[in-house]
Amino acid sequence: MSVKGISLAVAAAALAAGTLTAFGLPAHAASQNNQPGSGPITAAQATYPAIPAKATDKLGFAQDGLEFGYITKARLKNGKLKITVRQAEYYDGKASKLLNGGITPPDDYTIAVDKTLDPFTYTVSGKASLIGVNELRGYPDPVGRKSITAAQLVRNFNRLDTKKVAVWLRHTDTETNSGAVTALAEQFIP
Repeated sequence: MSVKGISLAVAAAALAAGTLTAFGLPAHAASQNNQPGSGPITAAQATYPAIPAKATDKLGFAQDGLEFGYITKARLKNGKLKITVRQAEYYDGKASKLLNGGITPPDDYTIAVDKTLDPFTYTVSGKASLIGVNELRGYPDPVGRKSITAAQLVRNFNRLDTKKVAVWLRHTDTETNSGAVTALAEQFIP
């Protein structure tokens, strides 16, 4: 089933339960400023706070303004960090249980990837918060959140045998997926 199909199934169940609005956002997030149709954020409006260690809300959906995916390519070009990301959906807690037919998955999370979508390439702002947790920290660093530089991200990513690292990101244009990334944090996958 595609990410869209899974999202629609979850949304239908959550709408029936009253936890989502018609926009598909958690009911508490619908009142926030980043609503569908609100347009891209300008560079002057952008903020650069780090992505929280728990990037999902109390129901297990991505926090408002965050996106999940897998970095499949990372490079520095003319001093700017460029990343290619295959978008996916990450659910934990109640949302993951719902997607798993009412049974809590062994690791309490579910990831859905729609391979019909082409990956997106983003430029990462020089002001962006970059956090490595495991693979982006580099070997032999222990697992745990740590600020990293763009050069460390590229070096550590390119040393991996499998070019696929789960990350959360925030960027300035969620409608067209073209805005600069203002924060990135690796998601630990056991």
